[in-house]
Amino acid sequence: MAGKTQKKTRGRAQLLLPALVAFVIVGAAVAAVLLSSSPGGQETAASERPYVGGDLHSLGVDPTDPDKVVVGGHDGGAVSKNGGKTWRQASGLEGSDPMGWVISPDDPSKMYVGGHPGFYRSEDGGESWSRDNSGLPGTDVHGLGMDPQNPDTLYAYVVEAGIYRSTDAGENWEPVSDAAGVMGPILVDPRNSDTLYVSSMQGGFKRSTDGGQTWQAVAPFPGGGMVMSITQAWEAPDTFYAADGRRVLKSTDGGETWRPAGEDLPGVAAVAVAPHDPSVVYAGVLEGDTASVFRSGDGGKSWEARN
Repeated sequence: MAGKTQKKTRGRAQLLLPALVAFVIVGAAVAAVLLSSSPGGQETAASERPYVGGDLHSLGVDPTDPDKVVVGGHDGGAVSKNGGKTWRQASGLEGSDPMGWVISPDDPSKMYVGGHPGFYRSEDGGESWSRDNSGLPGTDVHGLGMDPQNPDTLYAYVVEAGIYRSTDAGENWEPVSDAAGVMGPILVDPRNSDTLYVSSMQGGFKRSTDGGQTWQAVAPFPGGGMVMSITQAWEAPDTFYAADGRRVLKSTDGGETWRPAGEDLPGVAAVAVAPHDPSVVYAGVLEGDTASVFRSGDGGKSWEARN
């Protein structure tokens, strides 16, 4: 009798074991999906989009890797290492509203971003961030830029204070000018460190040839729309892209004239070109509280949805 009971017990265990294994596998899969969909630092699935909150303000591309892309909006930022297919929320940027990203071409583990709470830095390629407002006259940093020839030289636009420059990667800052209305990236020409470009609320596309002390209007953007995102191709420095909330604009003559870049992408809020490959361009569109990212490999003529 005991032998029959043992056989029945073994038989039940053999039947239950596959079910138990399946339960564990399904449970692990569900946990992975729950982690990936939360904006807390886990990588999302390929079908997911990075969480940015109610606004989308910025995109950036690693100058050493055109597949590494960063995106930012009202509630934070995210990093992709495969051209926008999957994303990891950036720890420490919650509520930061990134307005401009810069990545060191000499050491891409060093990244910086400016937002409404101030100036942030990362020493691990964007995985984690810390805020450092020491030396700045305010915490509302609406613009940020880096000199490609001197990556420790940064520019920041602080609302109601003007443009400030740091020559030691943000440790100390000095005033440059009281320019107003700068939005998004501050571009430093790779050929000449004294030539800077910004998008201004009071005059469209502007240029400085004296390191940001004085500014001249180059050209208005078509349609007179608000532009918060501009980007320059280092390998073709007369080529610029801009996003006006409706489409991607392109200039190949240093910003003197602008035209739509290829097919329309409705609602484009941010754009970024790979610094060393002017044909690779990313565009961001706000979808609810997430970002939908598109990639072009032909300078904006055609676009591919990445997520």
